[in-house]
Amino acid sequence: MDSEATKLELVAKGCLGTCWYGKYHYVEPWAGCEHGCLYCYARFRKAVQASLAELGTGYEKPVPLFPYDELPRRILETVTSLGVKIVKLSRFTDILTPAHVASGLSYEVLGALVRSPVERIILTTKGVPDARIVGLMARNPGKFSYNAALRADPGLGLEPGLRSPGERMTAAEAVRRSGVKTTVHLDPVIAGIDDDSAVLVPFLKKLKRKGLMRVMFSYLLLSDEIVALFRERLAPEVVDRVLQAYDKEARSQRLPRQSDTVYFTTRPEAKRRSTEGFADALRGLGFDFVLCSLKSAKGKEREEAKGCPVCDGTFYA
Repeated sequence: MDSEATKLELVAKGCLGTCWYGKYHYVEPWAGCEHGCLYCYARFRKAVQASLAELGTGYEKPVPLFPYDELPRRILETVTSLGVKIVKLSRFTDILTPAHVASGLSYEVLGALVRSPVERIILTTKGVPDARIVGLMARNPGKFSYNAALRADPGLGLEPGLRSPGERMTAAEAVRRSGVKTTVHLDPVIAGIDDDSAVLVPFLKKLKRKGLMRVMFSYLLLSDEIVALFRERLAPEVVDRVLQAYDKEARSQRLPRQSDTVYFTTRPEAKRRSTEGFADALRGLGFDFVLCSLKSAKGKEREEAKGCPVCDGTFYA
């Protein structure tokens, strides 16, 4: 039986089989994400689609689950009443989606969590915090971990709504300098493309110059729906280039009792070559690094990652 919620919940318990062994709560302040990354799994999840329909919006036009002036209070009251200790922001969206950073809503949500009894706020983002948000984290460095989802841009057009890697890298550097534990998520990696040393090594050297020396990397998961979107929005030769490392007949369910987490993944031989290349490059430049265990090294996939340290679920938090 599928345990997936029928629509988004403002605060939801972590899932079995995920990082920190599910001992956290997600906070989902809105439905949708302005970044519009074409590989995003969230836009096709049933709970997300149901909430988007209820709110009368599309995935790339995020709408809060409650009115602006009500949302931070509801989050504060809910995490307090549930005794939440660890929060992950977020499962299906980005707390730093640009419209809500600009309006101040992102800051208000984070401020409510800081005022709450929550002990740790795990913030993973492809966005850019404004000065107020960086200041909030700097005043409360022990409460936050900041995880910048970045990848070198090989020109595929998969991330049409994102600000440049350089801007997001500079923001991560500012957060790191404020004393917050900061990790770069090289996500999602595409075998045979992102591991090209001509692309990867210069990118890693830029991270090193900014002192961003903690890295976790993970591989792109694909579904029929994601591939269909690729074919709709990208040139055929780009889609073919991405798909060459995948076996569409080899599918697996990533989370227990959640049928819409079935994806096809990187071919074993391509994964092995890629992880070896990443590990060699990261180790050679002195990075502290792991391969994501949830997306990239579950079960038998660990055989494909020999010689590369695998995350134990706590690396970035």
